[in-house]
Amino acid sequence: MLSVGLRLTEEVFPGPEEPIADLDTEKKDALGSIVKKDPTMHLDGIDVKTGVAKIKRIVLNRTANVEFLRAESPSRIWVRLENHITDNTLTFREPFELKPQKTFKVNDYAIAPIDERVYRRCRIVEPENERKLIKIFFIDDATVAWVKKECLAEMDEHWMFYPWQAIQISMFGVYPAVSDDIEVTKPVWTPKICFKLAQILANYQKLKLDVVLSTVVFNDYARPIPCKLYGIEPDIVETNRTVCIAQMLESAVLLEDGTLSAKEEEDETGDQNDMESSQEEEIPTDLSPPEIVCLDMYDAAFHEIFEVAEKDLIPENPLDIHRNLPGDWKQTDDLEEEERMDKENELFSKDSMTPQMEPDEWNPRLNQIPMLSIDELGEKYRFPSEDGKARIMLAVEGRCTKSPYEWYARPIVKTGKNARDENVPWSSETGLAEVDATDWMLYVNEEKGSFTGEWQRVLIVDCEEFAEVRFLDSGGRDMVLTSSLYRIHSQHCIFPPMCLRFAMYGVVTSSGRVDKKWAAKETSRFRMCLREDTPIFINIEDIAHLPSSNAERRLPHVAKFVLMVKNVSYMDESRTLLDRFLSKDEEGHARQADGEPAIWPPAKTQFY
Repeated sequence: MLSVGLRLTEEVFPGPEEPIADLDTEKKDALGSIVKKDPTMHLDGIDVKTGVAKIKRIVLNRTANVEFLRAESPSRIWVRLENHITDNTLTFREPFELKPQKTFKVNDYAIAPIDERVYRRCRIVEPENERKLIKIFFIDDATVAWVKKECLAEMDEHWMFYPWQAIQISMFGVYPAVSDDIEVTKPVWTPKICFKLAQILANYQKLKLDVVLSTVVFNDYARPIPCKLYGIEPDIVETNRTVCIAQMLESAVLLEDGTLSAKEEEDETGDQNDMESSQEEEIPTDLSPPEIVCLDMYDAAFHEIFEVAEKDLIPENPLDIHRNLPGDWKQTDDLEEEERMDKENELFSKDSMTPQMEPDEWNPRLNQIPMLSIDELGEKYRFPSEDGKARIMLAVEGRCTKSPYEWYARPIVKTGKNARDENVPWSSETGLAEVDATDWMLYVNEEKGSFTGEWQRVLIVDCEEFAEVRFLDSGGRDMVLTSSLYRIHSQHCIFPPMCLRFAMYGVVTSSGRVDKKWAAKETSRFRMCLREDTPIFINIEDIAHLPSSNAERRLPHVAKFVLMVKNVSYMDESRTLLDRFLSKDEEGHARQADGEPAIWPPAKTQFY
């Protein structure tokens, strides 16, 4: 009589070995009241409180094509998705900075050599033994190695935000069968079955797995994913041509045991009576049960994991690559290091940009960002024109355009191909005629990227429960939490804003609204007219300061440091912005109106 090693006990749903999240729990506070704690996901990286590193794993919940990595047993098979990033992103070769590993605790992550002068991510799974060897597991390749601790390097936290590329699965409905012997406590996989399984899987470059759904959600990364596994036939384009791995394994084991010899006898002899007598003679009376049983099951909640009867042997000595870090390992790229130093020297070339310590007493009056006057705009960003008028060239930040009374653009340097060198004068040989518009926009984006990082300089427009801020270097406004605002270092107050705020003069909404609010179709039309695919030009004489002291109207466009402009021209178009925006041939056009949004001043003034 046979039985399968499936027991509906507490062992079926054990506690998580590697929890995915901290689930909601009820705890008592100091007053004895029950407090319910919401579930919290374990985040990648190093926990600031515990110092423990976490790297997520890929949890499959659907059908997928994978490549075979390693088979420990039918309960533990390692595979990898076809579009994995191991070979390019997560393989470290020279030049790459290697820092010796400092801690060697179980579950610590590190970088270790997987080949000659080739490193990949690993995890310490067993501590140092009496032979001074540490067992590691390569989390992207599913291979195991015994190494000296001197060959391990620290894993930078950046590489902890990529999940394990190796995925652990388990063949669903496949169990090691045991007899009713009371001495047998728990079934295990025999080495023969594990070897046969590895042989079968190695014949397929691609595997198809169907994840079996479960009525229980398991909070454990370490639990293998129950799957039905199929081999995709070689040289077959259609992925539906597959073979069931469980059936192949079962047939291979039975065939090797001789259990199928009776069927072969039946094929050779057509006499049923002779076949039955032959069967009676060949089948021994002490028939042992088969080593594997395949069952038709549907709920992965009761899928059980079985271990292997024999463990891997521990080597006496490690491989040569697993002894030490290479002494002649190249840590950095000379060319990249030279470029980095050049950028640093360029950034800190001025005395004002030398890193400084902020005084203990921060003074907001001293930490003010200077705003460019109109005269300074013309002097620093003046661009030549055929008619001799002074003008500036700008790149529009289209994503920040809210209305004709609020749009943003950044000035572009005054020279042509040598835009990065302010000492090169503009000439017909290096001027605008030889520069493609795309080149200008790429240059602007590069300059923008150098100054608009995670932390940006802002001007606080209003501050109550939330703060309304204007981004001085990237353009636009937004509402942010006051807790996200930090004091600005005086070192970052040297340079004026990189992005200016503008308002069109002489236009008003055609809707006739008293509050003069622009309609959605008018704003949409203005965005189309205000092109961001090519540089724009504004004459210096057409720029004036928008007064911000008119407290009676309290309109959204009335703010500090806003410039009014009379008109805008383009590099590759004869029509101006007003020509396009006032054209009645298009829906959403504006109406011309002098004195809007403010009276034009008789002279240029500073806009603060």
